[in-house]
Amino acid sequence: MTDFASRLKALTAEPSRDTADDPARLARVERTRSELFGQGAAIRQTLEGAQANLAAIAQMLSARRLSRIVVVGCGDSWFAGKGVRHALEAMTSLPAEAIEALDYAAYEAGIADVATLVIGISSGGNTSAVMQALRAASERGACCIGVSNTAGSPILTEFDAALQVHATRKGWPTQSTNATMALLIALGATLPSASVARDAMLRELADLPEIIDRLCLELDAELKALAERWAPAELVLYSGLGPNFAAASIGAAKLRELSPVHAFALPLEEYHHYRTQKAGDPLVLVATDPASAERALDTALVAEEVGGPLLAILAARAPEIEKRAAAVIRVPETLPALAGMVSIVPLHLLAYHFARARAALGLGAAVRPPLH
Repeated sequence: MTDFASRLKALTAEPSRDTADDPARLARVERTRSELFGQGAAIRQTLEGAQANLAAIAQMLSARRLSRIVVVGCGDSWFAGKGVRHALEAMTSLPAEAIEALDYAAYEAGIADVATLVIGISSGGNTSAVMQALRAASERGACCIGVSNTAGSPILTEFDAALQVHATRKGWPTQSTNATMALLIALGATLPSASVARDAMLRELADLPEIIDRLCLELDAELKALAERWAPAELVLYSGLGPNFAAASIGAAKLRELSPVHAFALPLEEYHHYRTQKAGDPLVLVATDPASAERALDTALVAEEVGGPLLAILAARAPEIEKRAAAVIRVPETLPALAGMVSIVPLHLLAYHFARARAALGLGAAVRPPLH
């Protein structure tokens, strides 16, 4: 007889709850703040600690003719892969994909071969779907690398190579995600390639810890004020293109985890195919990359028309977007392939302050009558 009660208990083991005053959730919210302000140090420590393993991986792969890179993960780990896949392609001249781990294990691993590099990310080190994906790829001859925040975990010991993230994760994931993205970019720079992009990527990567830490300090008060205005919202939308869609996905996940209300991210183009935004729905538009410019303006026009408040995350000036936005947050320009690591910073801050503001108003998750 199947013990569904035990199965459900394991599936819902997270101790915090969605009520406004839940102490476990609010304590984790506060731990998240301290961690997001430590992102620069986590990135530096992760990159410094990985040098020997990166050199060993470069040696291991020097004779292997790779044809494809796949990053697998769940949740923020999957989004981290999405955030760096374009950087991996630019540095290696190989197609790179970020695939949700269970999807890969069930439907994609069958085409893995000795020319495939599969990178699996699991912060805890034993995420079932990620382990399934790596094992399935390994059985077909793929080179598999495990990435984790947990020393000695199965994902770091079972496969061809391992890279450890050095980040604190007692709050909801923030620094571990950005440190993972930095580590994957450093890995990409070690892979065999004739690309000229890697030097520029590495120079910019070296500057990012300081930029991220400075942004946390500079944007904190501004995001707090916006969060207090938006706090009654029961749904928040996010949108972005390429690496900024990955940032939008992470931002929506943080809002869901901390607040806790519904928040969803859509690719920039997909916003325009479903009459997505309704009156009163806040939209966070992440458009720091030049490729976003025209479609981001279209998005701002529609948001204004439907009566949904807009937060625009921008790098360059965009007057027509700015005058239609309830708020504008400016971040430094960076290489488009690295944009997600910078644009995620204000989204982390927004999620934290939104959660605090809702708690101050006595708001948890919306309570709806049951449907029959």
